Amino acid sequence: MSVRRRAALFVLAAVAVPAALAGVGMLWVRPATPPVPVASPAVPGASPTSTTAGPPTQPVVAPVAARVAGMLAADPLLFDGERAELRPAVAATVDRIAALLVAEPAARVRLVGHTADLPGPPARAVVLSRQRAEAVAARLVAAGIDPARITVDGAGETAPLATPEASRRVEVVLG
Repeated sequence: MSVRRRAALFVLAAVAVPAALAGVGMLWVRPATPPVPVASPAVPGASPTSTTAGPPTQPVVAPVAARVAGMLAADPLLFDGERAELRPAVAATVDRIAALLVAEPAARVRLVGHTADLPGPPARAVVLSRQRAEAVAARLVAAGIDPARITVDGAGETAPLATPEASRRVEVVLG
């Protein structure tokens, strides 16, 4: 095979594979309603807002969002290196969040996974970050949360924090 042909195939693979992975990921993502942001524990000065999602008839989820933000400030949803398994402390935090969500059935949950310092193409980081969000979602579903209330996304390495350890996280957004 000629050098030009191999180079053309490499470029095609470098463009087509990430595009295909992104397309598959988009099939799994439900459209999100406008969320109520939950403060990220590692972002100084961040605070939850009191905006609600959907029509004005929905109950306000801001008090639940504030409690979840407090939980995440004390015990963020962090992951080890290139893994998507929940640490025992993270599982306990997710269970406490699930208990709050059971009491607030109108609240929808958006889980956004993140990675840091992952070798390889960016598509690999997106896949791992999504797997982290899916692990948290699976724990919420096991705790009794309706899967229709949960949306998962993988942000890859697009929103790093101060350290790689803090960047390997799942953020929770209520709405």
